Amino acid sequence: MLSPFPSPRGVLRAARFIDAHLEEPLSIDAVATAAGISGRTLHQHFRDRGLSPMRYVRERRFSRVREALLAADAAENVTAIATNCGFSHLGRFAVEYRKRYGETPSQTLRRR
Repeated sequence: MLSPFPSPRGVLRAARFIDAHLEEPLSIDAVATAAGISGRTLHQHFRDRGLSPMRYVRERRFSRVREALLAADAAENVTAIATNCGFSHLGRFAVEYRKRYGETPSQTLRRR
């Protein structure tokens, strides 16, 4: 999640909204509206924590997809799990996943 330092309520609302809607296409406007702050304020609050709002979305999606791959049952596949976690470009997803975790998504799935 976000840093352990106290966060303005708008950032916490934004983070909760993002986590609840990771499988959907998210825009800055939608996140800012849900958080009750302007897009500019949203960017500033996240920047104060060292990342952009969309970078946070991406980090949370990768975290969620890894958890799902490790917990998957035999009937599940990488494509379905990645899509359910909000990834639409599966080739880019697989390349970035391997860079992050040192193995392909299918290798993670087989390790469960």
